[in-house]
Amino acid sequence: MLKKELEEKWYQFYGETDSEVIANLLDDLRTGDFAETVDLLVNKIRGAYALLIVSKRNPGEMMAVKLGSPLVFAYDTANNFYFSSDKQALSGYADKLIYLDDGDILHIKGKNYQIKANWIHISRKIEEMDIDSLEASKGNYKHFMLKEISEQPAIIKRICKGRVNFVDKTMNAEAFHGMHDEHFKKIIFVGCGTSYNAGVLWTYFMEDLAGLESSAFIASEYEYQHIHVDDETLFVFISQSGETADSISVLKLLKSRWAHTFWVVNVVWSTISHLTDYGLFTRAGAEIWVASTKAFTAQVTCVLLLALFLWQKRWLSKAKYDKVLTELERIPAMIDDILDSSEQIQHVAEKIVKYKDFFFLWRHFQVPVARESSLKFKEITYLHSEFYPSGELKHGPLALVDENYPTVLFTPNDLLFDKNISSIQEIKARKWIVVTVSDKEIADADYTIKIWTTIDEMYPFVTAVVWQLLSYYTADLLGREIDKPRNLAKSVTVK
Repeated sequence: MLKKELEEKWYQFYGETDSEVIANLLDDLRTGDFAETVDLLVNKIRGAYALLIVSKRNPGEMMAVKLGSPLVFAYDTANNFYFSSDKQALSGYADKLIYLDDGDILHIKGKNYQIKANWIHISRKIEEMDIDSLEASKGNYKHFMLKEISEQPAIIKRICKGRVNFVDKTMNAEAFHGMHDEHFKKIIFVGCGTSYNAGVLWTYFMEDLAGLESSAFIASEYEYQHIHVDDETLFVFISQSGETADSISVLKLLKSRWAHTFWVVNVVWSTISHLTDYGLFTRAGAEIWVASTKAFTAQVTCVLLLALFLWQKRWLSKAKYDKVLTELERIPAMIDDILDSSEQIQHVAEKIVKYKDFFFLWRHFQVPVARESSLKFKEITYLHSEFYPSGELKHGPLALVDENYPTVLFTPNDLLFDKNISSIQEIKARKWIVVTVSDKEIADADYTIKIWTTIDEMYPFVTAVVWQLLSYYTADLLGREIDKPRNLAKSVTVK
């Protein structure tokens, strides 16, 4: 509509971008006062945007405006100014940063700046840039991915520090202090990509551990559904950056309906954390490489703490509660053992690297891990992979598989171990290649990666790490650009 109006005024366009429409609209609205012209622009345009505006008629000035899209404003000690959609990009440049709110108009003139909201000059919270966490280095690691996989044991300990007392088995997270009077009966997880997979995993655990009805939704589709909001439902938003556009859109819709909301993100002052009622910071540190590894583990750990808190409120089995916390304390050592014995994983990577298609088949707690592992594998190897609950094998997927289609089954010694063995036998009867990850010897498997024995709820921590490493070593053998997979971005800030 705006473009058509401008064309009727003889403005010419050379492309199809919205930014060209905005540039011409600014010229059409120009009053001679730079700030006044931008005010008129903001009242004219609709939709999500983050704009930096300069004019040759006003040298030394810049205007920044946002609505829906993230925009971080930062500066250094010399008052040099920087903008980004994600603070990680500002590492090494700025000392302080401000997260701008929707509707803010920031005006830079020389070495000074002012922020307006609703035509009133305001101040926004200034955050210190955590240079140590942002200026990441690979150190002795070949890739950031391998470094970040190796950081996961320390991250789990960091998440639990001050929040969990493993001696007296109590939960002390500050985020829960305001939730003691809440009586939730239903938990809904909302996320995208890896964050969605973490949410799916914890639908199992919320129901099994906390006795709460639970479900997970992909944010990009959820806003188009009829969403029921009541005082007994808690909506949990999971995001690495806290700036995921699809999740923010759903969150704003729910907040307009007075929904109870909880965040699990890695950036404290991000948009999602700013808009939600309660939350847990994942403490994962800056994740440099594009596809997530440690963010997944951190998200899963944080949501486990939420499940345990809600479990405690509902007075469920104390013995089971204590056992989960005991095993959670052991998880970092289990992952360290996987990292220390990674040669067995490299060996399997060397054997499977020649194949082009892969099946990931798991049951119950492992199904979301299969989904995440299949995603991670295709992200960095560029090889085709499918995931299915292994019970679905006979309902169609068998038609795809032949001797050139390796099948991956995570078969820990859990409640469904015997059913997984039956699936393996069915696969081997057709002479397919089978890779298993288990704490038991699997006679029918072609390759088995050994892990520690734990309880059913804790196996996903170790099985996910195994496949992160196997994905990494396979991609490395293929010579892929591991830290920056083609066509992918770290923070998806547009819908």
